[in-house]
Order: sequence, then structure tokens, then C-alpha cells
Amino acid sequence: MIVRPLTQEDGPRLAAFEARWLPEGRTARTGPAALRFFARSGHSFVAEAKGIRGFVLAQALWQGDRATVLATRLLADGPEAYRALLTALEKSAYDAAAYEVALLADPKSPLAEAARSLDFVPGPRLYLRVLGSRPATRGVLE
Repeated sequence: MIVRPLTQEDGPRLAAFEARWLPEGRTARTGPAALRFFARSGHSFVAEAKGIRGFVLAQALWQGDRATVLATRLLADGPEAYRALLTALEKSAYDAAAYEVALLADPKSPLAEAARSLDFVPGPRLYLRVLGSRPATRGVLE
């Protein structure tokens, strides 16, 4: 499996992959504006092996005294792809001197299993309120 940086040209293939693997009721994140942003983040990757196997959209966030790399979307077709993407994300964070990687995962999901296998530990639950007139959503981390 090859993991490489995400590019804007990946858009149509990522949108098709997301449509196939995203749980019902969740908001797509592979539109052109999102991909332009995440392609420049240095922390967003595509896993491939005979086609797309998964992708991660992530960015560094400054916390005032340190940076955290936050994965806002991580989808894959199985444990191998999840582990490959998480490993690439860890390396990109470490190389950027961001020594924390954060993501939101259902504790019973294959993503959570892959994260635990790479020594990620569960943190506190996230509370979210969406403001304004945006359509009903569970927010950026859904």
C-alpha cells in the first residue's frame, strides 16, 4: 500500500470513495474548497493499492503553547488502510514538531481499533454546538 499526500486532483475519486464509505447522515468533506485547503496542510493523505483504500483530512492547530494535528475526516476500507494513514499522519505531525495527533472515533469502530493498535488513547468526549443558519449538522468532526 502506498500513502501519498492528497492533491486537489484527487477530488472526484475521493468524493466517490467518501460516498461509498461514509455512514448515512454524515456530511461529505471532499468538495473543491475543502480539498484546496487540506492539500496545503501537509497532514492530509491518500492510501492506494489498486485504487483508493482511504484518506485522511487533517490540519495543524496552534494551542497557544503547542501544536496539535487534528484529523477531521479519516475514512478507509479496512484496518490496514487505517493503520497506514494513521502512521503517515503521525510522521507528518512529528516532522512538523506537532507532538499531538487528535481524532474523533466511535470506540467500537475499525478506526478506533487501528488507533489503539498504534498507541492512541481515548480522550474526553467532544461537545459541539453549531451556530448560525447552517443546515443541521453534527459539525466538522462528524
